[in-house]
Amino acid sequence: MAEKKNDVAKVVYLQYMGREISLDEVERLVRENYDSVKKGSDQPEDIKIYLKPEDRKAYYVINCDFAGEVDLLPEEQS
Repeated sequence: MAEKKNDVAKVVYLQYMGREISLDEVERLVRENYDSVKKGSDQPEDIKIYLKPEDRKAYYVINCDFAGEVDLLPEEQS
């Protein structure tokens, strides 16, 4: 008999130097940035996100032909 898998709610966080951000939030920022640049001309079919916390950046490639970056773990404002 095949085992039935239970869907488990999950959230993955990146923590670095006292800050944290969820990977869902990173994806949201990437999609917003892409939409603001491409103005809805292309819908993402393939998204690759590369996290580089030491640069405080998330670099991304969408549809194998568009690259961009978003700020990751921004500095707190005083």
